[in-house]
Amino acid sequence: MPRLTRRRLLGALSLSTGAGALSIATREFGPFASDSESDSDADAVAFDPAVDGFGFDNYATPPESPSPTEFVSRSDLRDRLTSVMSPSLLDLGGLSPDGALRSGIGAIVDRLLSNADWLFGTKGYCYGMAAVAQWYAEVPTAVPVDRDSTSEITRIDVPADRSATPVRNDIERFHRSQFTDVDSWVQRWPLLRPERIDYRSQARELRAAIDEYGSAGVTITGENVVEGHYVLLYEYDEGDTDVTFAAYDPNIAADEYAAAATSRAIGINTTAGEPLLGSFAEEYDRFLFTREDRVTNEQARADRSERSR
Repeated sequence: MPRLTRRRLLGALSLSTGAGALSIATREFGPFASDSESDSDADAVAFDPAVDGFGFDNYATPPESPSPTEFVSRSDLRDRLTSVMSPSLLDLGGLSPDGALRSGIGAIVDRLLSNADWLFGTKGYCYGMAAVAQWYAEVPTAVPVDRDSTSEITRIDVPADRSATPVRNDIERFHRSQFTDVDSWVQRWPLLRPERIDYRSQARELRAAIDEYGSAGVTITGENVVEGHYVLLYEYDEGDTDVTFAAYDPNIAADEYAAAATSRAIGINTTAGEPLLGSFAEEYDRFLFTREDRVTNEQARADRSERSR
């Protein structure tokens, strides 16, 4: 099945600067890329949610979930936290440097494992679905079932006639990796103090990541940071005062993107240095991109490849 190029997108998104919110104007194959984009980039392959998104939407957690300690030991967490802790990071978390470094590491480890245990057992798999969809798009040979595209995977448990469920295994392994990776937690701490997030830098980093890989994942959340969501940004449009990013939301199946019935976007007001959450604004008020997510996902990719040998 032919892949869509960067210039051939299903929807066009624009910023409504007067209201400071995102508006979506859907039109068939409307160009999302900026008019200033060079023609040399016109045929670059990008992530297309109608092709590279999953054919099913986000799903519920199975009745029995593993313990986080099956993925990482308490001692490994303690050692890694000790090595990365700094006064500035502790300040982001509202912790006293002296107290935390002397006696608080254990409490932080307990909190990390407690959060991971809760998230293992109660949440959907937005991060895992986004990360695996990104991998399958970048490395089509990684798709563990006989399908021409990720969008043709319409059930989480495929193939249905076998006991093995390789797609589910990939999604859940990737998803849980974020909760037991200390660096992943630490890099997301700025979400606790959103006023410290430099959104102008975020805009530059996101554009660079999309140019390099075709997509970039972001955590979007609100005051209760643990109650967040994860989406994959795959295209952007730059204006004089803002930049808009098209988003693949794993809560929406690929066929809805293919029918042009659904579009999602977030953006950044680069003049004010403020986030724009668009249709996500009712639940969330901040987002964060960190390259640590790719590092975590690369390790999960390597682990799966090693298991497959």
